[in-house]
Amino acid sequence: MLATANKQRRIRRTSSGVELPRTADGRTVAAKRFRHLVEQFANELGGDELSGADRSRIRQAACLQMEEEGFQEAVVRGEAVDVDGAVRVSSEKRRILSRLKATADRRKPADGPSLDDLFAVDAEAGAE
Repeated sequence: MLATANKQRRIRRTSSGVELPRTADGRTVAAKRFRHLVEQFANELGGDELSGADRSRIRQAACLQMEEEGFQEAVVRGEAVDVDGAVRVSSEKRRILSRLKATADRRKPADGPSLDDLFAVDAEAGAE
């Protein structure tokens, strides 16, 4: 019971269901961007069918995406950037998203016949 009470204090849900740390102000530009990324990644990878672990990985990928965007903004402003750090952030985000995509692909039902197969069956039926 204590672990649940602690989790309730650390995490809060937004109206769209995205979990944010209790101390995060959901009105900032960064918080809105975070929510948008989490929702976008979740919708692309299975939406409501995601496990808690998958949702955690999505939040981590969203954080890394925002960090990567920060590196890109610094480059555009002409500031010095830790290239090694930028590459590590990008690589880790790619690994997380690849793992999530592989999990989502395993959940998809087996593919049915293609449209060409269906048209071929219809053509055969019409020829008889």
